[in-house]
Amino acid sequence: MQIRNYLLLLFMFSLLTSCEVDDDNNPVPDNSGAFSEGILVLNEGLWGQGNSSVSFIDGATGEVKQGIYSEVNGSDLGDTASDIGFYEDLAFIVVNVSNTIEIVDRRTFESVATIDSELENPRKIAFLMGLAYITNWGDASDPSDDFIAVFDARTFDFLDKIEVEEGPEDILAIGEKLFVAHQGGWSFNDIISVISGDEVEKTITVGDVPNDLSEDNGFLWVSSAGLPDYAGETAGEISKIDLSTMEVVKTFSNAAATWHPSNITVENGLVYYTLGTEVYSFGSGEETLPSEPLFNMEEVSNLYGFRLHEGRIYAASASADYTGDGKLYIYNTASGNLENTYDTGINPNGIFIAE
Repeated sequence: MQIRNYLLLLFMFSLLTSCEVDDDNNPVPDNSGAFSEGILVLNEGLWGQGNSSVSFIDGATGEVKQGIYSEVNGSDLGDTASDIGFYEDLAFIVVNVSNTIEIVDRRTFESVATIDSELENPRKIAFLMGLAYITNWGDASDPSDDFIAVFDARTFDFLDKIEVEEGPEDILAIGEKLFVAHQGGWSFNDIISVISGDEVEKTITVGDVPNDLSEDNGFLWVSSAGLPDYAGETAGEISKIDLSTMEVVKTFSNAAATWHPSNITVENGLVYYTLGTEVYSFGSGEETLPSEPLFNMEEVSNLYGFRLHEGRIYAASASADYTGDGKLYIYNTASGNLENTYDTGINPNGIFIAE
């Protein structure tokens, strides 16, 4: 079924159901699950060993619970988890090497369903108008088989496969469109795909190896790492894209080939990014990059996950050799002071706020 027709059916259904309000038949959801409020940390584990996990830090007590998916469901999460996306009362956990998406109740983490078909090397997930969009590398050595898999977010039925250029990674829904950063799979790429409905309507060229996307006040911000040293090292870039024209209106760069920004995030009109373990910030309307960092996250061994939320920076650190348990460090954004440290699982790559 074409996505446009499917969205039309969803819209018509919503009009019908919105006219029927019955408190008895539409009870208030039970929000009292064990994992309702706090911090979820996704741990990818070790490639090929099937030891991905999710850690939970209780927002009220600070208690850390490790391996909550396995504890609740009595089974392993899978091999190399890469993302968690939230839709209504559900959490969709993308498990890359296992080629699955484990769907759980977001508050209890009880298993609801598993998607184990129409995926090949899935990476990241986003939701738009009742649909789940998952970036897939396909065979990472084949530059021509990459795609976005589309599923109904309520029934989990497969709907469509949107062919895209090589290496789709980060994906962000803004308005009625999706924006996909193409790192390049095992190779390298330098584009953002703009998807509307079931097709790519435009690609936007940015710096080499775009790694993160953030939206603020009508602009899309993109951090691009640049090529690594083994591939003829190039400096990264930060791109500012006007969402009304889909054009790059400002490019921030650095002359040094070793300049590799990542983790771009915009909050309260300030643009944040990282260089190694240093955190930088500048106003979204400024024309130049800062010359000095806000602070250095000195405790972080290997910055593997990053989150900015309400004045705090959550930095997930892999162990020094990437084989042991990691740490989550929480810093005050204004002062740079370290506020809390928590243990995580192996190679924590994502931080998600449960609220």
